[in-house]
Amino acid sequence: MDGMDGRKLLLLIIVLVIYLSLGSVMFRMLEGEAETERQRSLDSFLKTFLSNHSCVSVEALRGVLSKATEDSVLVEFALQNTTHNQIDRWQFSGAFAFAVSVVTTIGYGNMAPYTLAGKAATVAYALIGIPVTLILLNALGEKLAALFAKINKLKLCSKSKPGINKTVNMVLIVLFGVCLMFVAPGFIFTLVEEWNFLETLYFCFITLSTIGFGDYIIATHRNSAGKDAYTIIGYVWVLFGLAYLSLVIKYITDVLMKKANKVVNQRHFKRVEGELTQLQSLVENGIKDKLIKSGLTQKRGSHDKVVTISASKLPDIAVGNTAYGVECTHL
Repeated sequence: MDGMDGRKLLLLIIVLVIYLSLGSVMFRMLEGEAETERQRSLDSFLKTFLSNHSCVSVEALRGVLSKATEDSVLVEFALQNTTHNQIDRWQFSGAFAFAVSVVTTIGYGNMAPYTLAGKAATVAYALIGIPVTLILLNALGEKLAALFAKINKLKLCSKSKPGINKTVNMVLIVLFGVCLMFVAPGFIFTLVEEWNFLETLYFCFITLSTIGFGDYIIATHRNSAGKDAYTIIGYVWVLFGLAYLSLVIKYITDVLMKKANKVVNQRHFKRVEGELTQLQSLVENGIKDKLIKSGLTQKRGSHDKVVTISASKLPDIAVGNTAYGVECTHL
């Protein structure tokens, strides 16, 4: 399969840079003022705290906050006087969640290996686990694609109007995926995690797209008998959801590439068409005489051979940046 040529690659880079620049402007407008407001609020809170607790110095407070930022979850559990057995995040369900975040490259950031042995093991585990997971996700994606292909062949509305059937089938495919991977789990997360539905949908997409900011994570503050099962089921959903969303993103990518190639090919066709017109003009204005002189034509008595131009025969004649072949035939 031929790779992308230099011009298309350059165009793609330019488009991506423009898109990233627009994104930076948009997020600056949406989040910049909000962060400034949070900073003012925090500054006011710290000043109030220090004024109400004169025995606490700025350096002591800075040390406490620095220690607290190392792991906010452990700090919260410590303030609640929670026992060690209840905050063991490396029990099976927590370790399973960590393993899934490693091999899927989500990387929430709420859990990370602390020991050198754990860090080395994570690297080795990821080197094997990531390729295996990609193979699994590819296989799941193929199964989903086959299922969607069967759905797309259904004739639910009209046998004589395939366009209507395709539209209805596409709506069914989208609704099936959205309900199974977003709405249903979103409803569960809303009940269990006490998020609003928009936050739940945000978490689902950020997770399944492997962006993984880590601002929303399931089963981090839930201490009950069913936590292990809930955590494992939630991260199994992640695996299937990754396959579905990867399929959707691949479809969008293919559509964008087809449209981009169509635009580029149309421009290339117009350029080639113009050069062919130029070549025809050159032929009419004396190329035949040059071909005779170069030995490509001979005379039989008083009759000349007729010159026929084709696109891929014999010697090339360079016109502009494109070379065209010239074929000489007898009539």
